[in-house]
Amino acid sequence: SACNGFEEEGVMIAAASEAIWDDKRACGRMYKVRCIGGTNQGVSNPCRGGGSIVVKIVDLCPSPGCRGTIDLSQEAFAMIADPNEGKINIKFTQDRRMILYINILGIKLIIKMATMRVIIVFVGMIMICQSLVSFAEKGTATFYTPPYTPSACDGNKEEGVMIAAASKAIWDDKGACGRKYKVKCIGGTNGQANHNPCRGGSVVVKIVDFCPAGCQGTIDLSQEAFAMIADPNAGKINIKFIE
Repeated sequence: SACNGFEEEGVMIAAASEAIWDDKRACGRMYKVRCIGGTNQGVSNPCRGGGSIVVKIVDLCPSPGCRGTIDLSQEAFAMIADPNEGKINIKFTQDRRMILYINILGIKLIIKMATMRVIIVFVGMIMICQSLVSFAEKGTATFYTPPYTPSACDGNKEEGVMIAAASKAIWDDKGACGRKYKVKCIGGTNGQANHNPCRGGSVVVKIVDFCPAGCQGTIDLSQEAFAMIADPNAGKINIKFIE
């Protein structure tokens, strides 16, 4: 990429058009992006769920040829809009949040510069949080492809793309519906010692469906969610997950 060469930055990334490139100073900037409608009149609204995403600028979308203000990664675009649309109208703002961590006499101060709010967190509380994280379960994840409706939990209700289907192991007689899981890829399942399919980071998905008998994973992620944490060509991965 124009900003980082061959350094991997995950999939929540974007290329800046010359309008916001700022002579390469855009590199590393974070933008909060929300779909507000399609660019083709008469076509149904391509926006998904009305939510927003935060992407990091890692490249330049050169002109002529750049068709948008921000050129999102395929995975990022699919989280807020139907990829078949190709181009959408957006609202976007630079995310200037900065977090400082200061340790003073055993008290950790977390200062959120965006709002100047100061939250005092005692070390003991932090240790409790860390111990809770250690209870994350291990399992496997696969993915399924659109259409995502109808679903066992919500019928024909659209829930965006950060969703998943629960296997019988966690279905809980439909009690899993609506639960949110934080999922992280920890390795491949195919014994490919020379190829790690993981892309770093984690995703939070909502259970909206049941993965019936024959389900190959503990959690069956949407195609878009799977692609954010692992190479889809792997098909199945080992994961850690926690509610």
